[in-house]
Amino acid sequence: MWGSAVGACVAALLAAAPAHAFENPERTPAMSSTLAARSPLIGTARAGKRIVAVGLRGHIVYSDDEGKSWRQASVPVSTDLVAVSFPTAQQGWAVGHGGIVIHSVDGGATWTKQMDGERFSALAVSYYGKLQQTNASPETKRALNQAQTLATDGSTRALLDVYFDSETSGFVVGTFNRIYRTEDGGNTWTPWMERSGNPRELHFYSIRGENGRVLLTGEQGMVWQLDVTRTHFEPIQTPYKGTLFGSVLSGADIFVFGMRGSLFHSADSGRTWEKVKVPSEAGITGGMALGPGRMLLVNQAGTVLYTGDDGKSFETVKLPHPMAYYGVGDAPDGNIALAGSRGVRVEALPEADRAATRGAN
Repeated sequence: MWGSAVGACVAALLAAAPAHAFENPERTPAMSSTLAARSPLIGTARAGKRIVAVGLRGHIVYSDDEGKSWRQASVPVSTDLVAVSFPTAQQGWAVGHGGIVIHSVDGGATWTKQMDGERFSALAVSYYGKLQQTNASPETKRALNQAQTLATDGSTRALLDVYFDSETSGFVVGTFNRIYRTEDGGNTWTPWMERSGNPRELHFYSIRGENGRVLLTGEQGMVWQLDVTRTHFEPIQTPYKGTLFGSVLSGADIFVFGMRGSLFHSADSGRTWEKVKVPSEAGITGGMALGPGRMLLVNQAGTVLYTGDDGKSFETVKLPHPMAYYGVGDAPDGNIALAGSRGVRVEALPEADRAATRGAN
């Protein structure tokens, strides 16, 4: 099942592709293509001075010259990849359909497979079977029943986002309440489905963190915030009832965004929310904080939206070659990397923000 508006776009692209004999994409390396950097790419991240982008059919590309040229990475799978996280310049993780998790130790040039949906499913059945013997809580029972159902029908669930706050600790999240935690760089994983505060098993679309705070967004306008003391995600209902694709954390502020140009802001850790008006009704698919009061959003209509006043107003950033955008990330020298329907591009920030961020790069 496709997990977001981005997934729907990807599905449409795949439907138009020519048919070939089936090869399991979870066991088939990504094909080399001179057009990889111009094919649909979904997520982007910065690995030191390098820019890395991931997308369809296992394509991963990287640039060491601020997007002037791109090289294709060696990837052991050809499943669609939708998100990537680099906590350090060398160590990175990417996730995608089939429950795939791949790992790089060289800044995204080469990758190895760490996990897939079948192994995650078996892990969940074993973990919750043992946990049920000592902790027969409703949450544990529900997680075990779901894990057994998943294992029985032989299906795997897509992972839709990944977040690592260090080279050892991170989360992967996805459809139907899938969430796993690692503390050893992905060598082992712990299911967190009973800690998700998500009894309806809604899809998780994004996970983001800043300064020890971790936030999930998902279906039906739901947000979940990590209670570090309890190691449990606490559910928060926003005024919105549609899908929230992602969030931007900026100091004490939380912005969440999703379908039909929906953007909501909380200045008090999610206790209260206000709707923010933006000059487009297209689905917002990505966002990033640029510094205090400054933020960028991108959407499926090829619009980049900028605020320099903490979301009170937004202006449209005019770019020379717009496309449907699926993700946005940091790039060196005060630039941004934009992933979308026509690949990945590096563009300049508004001039004031280039000056503010150039020194940090």
